[in-house]
Amino acid sequence: MKKKIITLLAFVILAVTTSFAGNEISKNAISTFTGSFAKATGVTWEKAEKYYKASFRLNGQSLNALLSEEGEMIAVSRNILSTELPVSLQLALNKNISGNWISELVEYAVHGETKYFITLEDADKKTIFQSDGTYDWSLFKRIAK
Repeated sequence: MKKKIITLLAFVILAVTTSFAGNEISKNAISTFTGSFAKATGVTWEKAEKYYKASFRLNGQSLNALLSEEGEMIAVSRNILSTELPVSLQLALNKNISGNWISELVEYAVHGETKYFITLEDADKKTIFQSDGTYDWSLFKRIAK
């Protein structure tokens, strides 16, 4: 069940497309966000169904927080470099990267657990892998170009 929730959260974060222009943000979401990230700067909000995505800068990093309308902190994410992955995931990545390039690599913190999603591309397709713990990758989604 936990794996399904993490996968759903990652998909929601990746799929957020509606820009927040003129829509109200839940007071609960704002309260949770400001309590957790009081020194955040450049905060922008987006809405996806029943979730809010706050994009912001904190301590020199660009981060995203996913919050429910009720104000629950669901996940925090950031883009990272492949060299910032755990060594075991870097080594496992070598099995999947042949002929591809990395177009996106995101680290998610969800309820004390860290997950990684990486998008590899070639001329014909995008392939998204998710980490299985800190030791291997599994296929999440393939997208034809």
